[in-house]
Amino acid sequence: MECKSPNIVAGEASETDDDETEVISIEKGIPHLSSSGTAPPSFTFAREAVESSTATPPPVMVSDEEMQRLHVRRTMNERCISLLNEFIHNTVISVSKQLNETDNFLMKSQMVLQNTTISVKKMNDNTHQMQSKLQDILTFNFVPNINI
Repeated sequence: MECKSPNIVAGEASETDDDETEVISIEKGIPHLSSSGTAPPSFTFAREAVESSTATPPPVMVSDEEMQRLHVRRTMNERCISLLNEFIHNTVISVSKQLNETDNFLMKSQMVLQNTTISVKKMNDNTHQMQSKLQDILTFNFVPNINI
């Protein structure tokens, strides 16, 4: 199959992007895409913005009183977090035990109800049989008709 466009090649597509990079020069002084693998300007600017926002500021001299407050605040935060974790852990454990017990009770109740349903169906069948036999007994003529 012949292709008229020089950019379209018949056959399989390349598995890497290295073959497909183009040199696009927009203006003098603006970075361009090339096969060297440099990122587009928007990605470079984004990376620089993230790196500059995560960069640590120079250390600031803090007074001893400020350090004590920060230490007390950190200690209080750690204690609050540990108490909260303990509360959640204990609550989850107790609730999970209750849910397991409830699940066991529900399973037992389901078994009892299934057995009861089976028994009631058998009783209903037996009652219908007894009704039928009683009806036969009551309607049966034991004494033959005697004509005088």
